[in-house]
Amino acid sequence: MNQSLKRLLFHHYKKIITGLIILIAGIYSIQTMTGIISWQKDYKYFSSEKAHLNFQKQLKDSYEFEDQEKGKIFLFYDLKKEHAIYTDDFDTFKDYSLTIFNSNEDANQQRFNAYPYYNEHFIQLLIVFIIVGILLFLIDLKSNFNTLLFTSKYKRSSIYWYKYYYIGGTLSLTLFVSKALSILAYRFFIPHDYLNISLKQQVFSSFSGWLTLVSLFILSSFLGLIIGDWLFGIAATLVMFFTFNRFLLNIDFISQTFFNTQVEETSTVSSTVLNNVLPLQQVSIRPINYLPLFILVFSALLVLFIGQRLFEHISLEDRGSFIIIPKLKRVIQLLIIFYGMITFSAGTFLMTTFPNEQLILSEQIINYTKIFFTFIIIYYISEFILFDKKPIFLKKINL
Repeated sequence: MNQSLKRLLFHHYKKIITGLIILIAGIYSIQTMTGIISWQKDYKYFSSEKAHLNFQKQLKDSYEFEDQEKGKIFLFYDLKKEHAIYTDDFDTFKDYSLTIFNSNEDANQQRFNAYPYYNEHFIQLLIVFIIVGILLFLIDLKSNFNTLLFTSKYKRSSIYWYKYYYIGGTLSLTLFVSKALSILAYRFFIPHDYLNISLKQQVFSSFSGWLTLVSLFILSSFLGLIIGDWLFGIAATLVMFFTFNRFLLNIDFISQTFFNTQVEETSTVSSTVLNNVLPLQQVSIRPINYLPLFILVFSALLVLFIGQRLFEHISLEDRGSFIIIPKLKRVIQLLIIFYGMITFSAGTFLMTTFPNEQLILSEQIINYTKIFFTFIIIYYISEFILFDKKPIFLKKINL
């Protein structure tokens, strides 16, 4: 092991390492303490006379609402029985309210994987992991740190793996330890009957979330590796951040259009295709989707080793280009066009080509024209940012 390189990189990254440890451990510590303290507070409340009196008052108030069963309180919407569940029994209401991981029949928990007294703040952690991943290589291009390393005696492969050793290792180890301590805390301070999840379920689903975040960090770092321009790199990241939800919704739309063979009644609580195929985000009693998790992990490992080969051949002369590796530009262009068309035109194409009600000819022409111009715009944007090529009409007006 190259001790001098390790010391150099540790000195360079030590503030970032400290900040990441504090951030991730802090998120889990606050979430765990807040959840457990909140549960204990509610448990104490439900054991008081005040809770009984308030429950009786809610039963009386239920007669004033037309959309509710008289003399009962709403609990949840049962997906299997497809109707709302009400109760007039205080113990049933208490047990449901205090149970953290309720059964899969609960529509809210089934759809959103959301549980009372428990929240791993997956979206916040996802943002942290993606941003750190992108900046892992991109930030050193801006600071000229790579110039120092590339002109030194150190092998590029060693530089590459030590970056992951310090930053990736810090993220993954801190997340793993934080998840483990959170699991232990919940199992120690919450009675098992109210926790309502086996240790196996808790560990496996938590580890699934850990693999998901670590894999997305690696995939994001590959993106930061091939980006050579800060301005375009940050702009592209922001565009993806604000459009990725729309991209996923259109993927869901495509899946339902072509692969959903069963005709289902419209339901506000039905699970979407994406909820059924994506890896779990956090601890859950829902089954783990092993295939997409395997694909995600395999993709991360693949780009991890491909990234090393690319890193060994990066030329600092290509800094300033959107993609620092010229051979990848056409591939990236195809991905940009694919992402852009799915995001901005898939819905219009499906509703025009497979409409619920037949569209008149003029509407079809307008919609297909929109799709065509969307393609042209995305194509020329990709030509400009990747190859610095402007459309002919812009050249003629000197833009």
